Amino acid sequence: MNKNSKHEFQFVLTGVELTDEQQEKVSRAVAQAGVLALGELAPRESVTVRVKPKVWWHGIPRPDLMQELQRSAADQLKV
Repeated sequence: MNKNSKHEFQFVLTGVELTDEQQEKVSRAVAQAGVLALGELAPRESVTVRVKPKVWWHGIPRPDLMQELQRSAADQLKV
């Protein structure tokens, strides 16, 4: 996967009223479905991050952020 490539997708739902919580739930589900659709194309070190309400990013974080995330996870696991 080209590190500089960028693809944006939208999902529009009409005819139903959703609470803010339901909108977040659907937005997360759409992001997760997109990552699943990529299958093995998604780099192993990629992560999904909520950027703001109803906006999700999936990609490879800067190396220093990934290392900090790994340290944080290890601390929580007491590894």
